[in-house]
Amino acid sequence: MNSKIFEEYNYWLGPNEDTNWNEYITEQVAHGVLGKFNAMDWQQLNEAILLKEEYWQERSAAALGELRSPEAIELLKKFLDSTFSEVAIAAASELDWTEAVIEEKYSNKIQRIIDNLPDEEIDCYPELKNLLKKSQNRGS
Repeated sequence: MNSKIFEEYNYWLGPNEDTNWNEYITEQVAHGVLGKFNAMDWQQLNEAILLKEEYWQERSAAALGELRSPEAIELLKKFLDSTFSEVAIAAASELDWTEAVIEEKYSNKIQRIIDNLPDEEIDCYPELKNLLKKSQNRGS
């Protein structure tokens, strides 16, 4: 069963990709909604996060990156496994900005994201290479 705050989170993310989304909403969702999550809400989000539509995952990655709490960082790391390449790239970008510790166990996931990019696009995402370096400089 969804908690009231989890329902509010879904409301802000919208029912489809055509609903309004901007930087203000990202900030509102991060601090006004995710900031009120309790342990059960985080668990529910963790269980649902990779099962949702691409737009929902992208918006979640943006909001989680804005919040940068320990729970948000862990969910961004989970997004590195998203079946949607744009979501995985967005999560990697947010993780690079957070300057969070990226454990070595994520190296293969980050490398896979890079390997799946067309050669001409690799240089468009320097944050992927930065994140890969960070993960390789850490112990597991």
